[in-house]
Amino acid sequence: MQYHAGMHLLSDADRGRFRRYPLDGARLYFHPATGTQIRIATEATRSERRTAPRVAMFGITNACNLRCDFCSRDQALPSLWTVESALAVLKGLSRAGTLEVAFGGGEPFAFRGFDELVAELHQRTPLAVHVTTNGTLIDKKSWLRFAGRFGQVRLSLYDDQTFRRCANLFAATGQKWGANILVDEPALWSLPAQLAELAAAGCHDVSLLSYVGVGAERQLSATGRARLARLIEDSPLPCRLSVCFGDRVPVPRLFAGFDNDGDCGAGHDFITITPDQQVQSCSFQDGGVAARTADEILAAWGRGRAAWAHPAARSGCARVLPLAQEAPPLPAIAIWQGFSGNNSGECVLVAKFQTVAAAESYLGELLPGWPSDTGYPAEWHELFAAEQVAAPTMANPASERDAPAELTAIGSSVLALGHAADDAFPELRALAWKRGAYVVPGGIHVHDPLTCLVAVRCQSSKDVAAIVARPRCPGSRAYPYGDALLLTLPLSDRAQPEAPQSLAAAKDEILRIAEHRPVAVELFEEPVTDADMVAVMKHLGEEPARQARLHIRFWEFDRAAAAEKARQLAQTLQDQQVTRSGGSLLIDPVRGRKRLAVLAYRRDAHVHPLDGAAIEVAGRFWLEPPRPQKGKKAEPRILDSDRLHKLLREGLPKVTAFEFNPDCEPYRHSTQVKLRTTDPALCMRVLASASEAVGSELDLGFSDTDALGWAVRRLLSDVRGLSWVGDSG
Repeated sequence: MQYHAGMHLLSDADRGRFRRYPLDGARLYFHPATGTQIRIATEATRSERRTAPRVAMFGITNACNLRCDFCSRDQALPSLWTVESALAVLKGLSRAGTLEVAFGGGEPFAFRGFDELVAELHQRTPLAVHVTTNGTLIDKKSWLRFAGRFGQVRLSLYDDQTFRRCANLFAATGQKWGANILVDEPALWSLPAQLAELAAAGCHDVSLLSYVGVGAERQLSATGRARLARLIEDSPLPCRLSVCFGDRVPVPRLFAGFDNDGDCGAGHDFITITPDQQVQSCSFQDGGVAARTADEILAAWGRGRAAWAHPAARSGCARVLPLAQEAPPLPAIAIWQGFSGNNSGECVLVAKFQTVAAAESYLGELLPGWPSDTGYPAEWHELFAAEQVAAPTMANPASERDAPAELTAIGSSVLALGHAADDAFPELRALAWKRGAYVVPGGIHVHDPLTCLVAVRCQSSKDVAAIVARPRCPGSRAYPYGDALLLTLPLSDRAQPEAPQSLAAAKDEILRIAEHRPVAVELFEEPVTDADMVAVMKHLGEEPARQARLHIRFWEFDRAAAAEKARQLAQTLQDQQVTRSGGSLLIDPVRGRKRLAVLAYRRDAHVHPLDGAAIEVAGRFWLEPPRPQKGKKAEPRILDSDRLHKLLREGLPKVTAFEFNPDCEPYRHSTQVKLRTTDPALCMRVLASASEAVGSELDLGFSDTDALGWAVRRLLSDVRGLSWVGDSG
């Protein structure tokens, strides 16, 4: 046997050092503990060649407690592996250079002695050990024998209770986990809701699997693949496409295989070891080569690499339509993490204070310990605990907050940016409310390019004209309005690469333009056009009707738990007019909004202030998708949209606008409703009653009509209330 050239650098038990792995014409350095990978391709690596498969997909047993109609395994195969024989094989593969083993089957947790095998691999080899499971055999007691020993657990979704129980166990022990979802046409109906639930549950990423088997009826159509691409683009957590999709789903890929050769890697980059002690290119290939030892497996891999490059005979194999060769070439050095990606949206905080001094004082409280690459700094934990604004999840190590990547003050506003699937920094919002700020609604999971909205207070129309005449960065626009100048400044817009790429750069540009003049700034969650601004400015002379309200929403993957949290909070608000539906509370009108906002954040809620008398209400009615049970095909449930429409029209006769979409893409299993009203509490009650009548779930959202108009009015009010630099008062 030819041993791995770099094994002398580490002991079998050392999992904290990079392992060297030769690719064909390149070299890979792999960190077993984190999945960090560094690929180097230079003249010096051109002669390097693989000595072992990089990954072993190990079907440790053929036993399974479920009977799923889409399962690819041959249920007649015997299960021949023991703890001793499997351990010997994997130790040999590790010495030869294999970096990772991913256990599957069958159900790995049905294998007798699986805990012993995983413990031995963790303690005596540098292999990164992973497992794919249906989760039904995992409980609190048994899981403790595995905690801390898997690089990643992949949970195949079958029923809600298993998923939720496992998510709680993984969170309690800090286990990184992802979900596997088989995607066919019916699955697209429920996928958005599933992704949202998984993100809320702490799922790290989702693998979207293509059906490969007998017949093509479960494979996605061209329309389905395009819809899947849109869902991936808007996913609240990272999505990984199975290589079996090939290039058929129009989404960008990191690269075209580890060797940049455009192939999926079956039989070359990875191999499959079957429960009956055969080795084959992948689990969808029929037939294999008998191999009971590491030497026999490596010999079969060496001989079979050319033969194993052909497509599987089953319908759906990507090698029938290979990966595109024109994928972007890798640079000489490429670095990534093999277990993760980032498709989360922007997280935005805009806290508007009464004075510049108040904004700077708030910012000064946060600067100790910031910036931080390891979540909230210790100083923040102490501050938030002392100020009693810490949410319960902040104390959970598995829910460690990410500190903002950017944090600054411009005028009387404090701005923060970060990336997260949920709210990255609720404690910052709570503290801002407590310090007397108005926290602009929204700012969670924002995908559209941000726009800096700016108001500059000038001395005269001549002064306004002088600023307008100054050169500005590409994409920015100026709009004179009396003694003020309104500016729009795109931030990190791919369509405007010359625009500021950070808050710091935007601040420099704003202060360069304004010089000594007072400024007010907000971040708007989408691009702003000339037509948008002209439409707003036409009505700035009109004073809109106002009504202070507060929408408080608890978001949990366990909807019953969210509803219970909302109920408990509502019980404490006896002095307020509260309407409740599920995990949502609407306080209309609201008294002491800042106090209630802090109270809600302390309980892990999302807070959305509303200011206008006219409100847009959005409701999404959806059905919990059925799960397959013991091999029975699950029939999709259909929402009775006609009955729902009738109930809503009868209960909402006085709304000023009503939009009903019974087949809203991509949610074919759901219906969306949008309406405008001056009585959102009544609408909330009607929507909740209709949802109960048709047996659906209901998600609610509330927002002020004309959000851009409200933002501009806030800016003008702020900038006209600020003092000139050097003024006495």
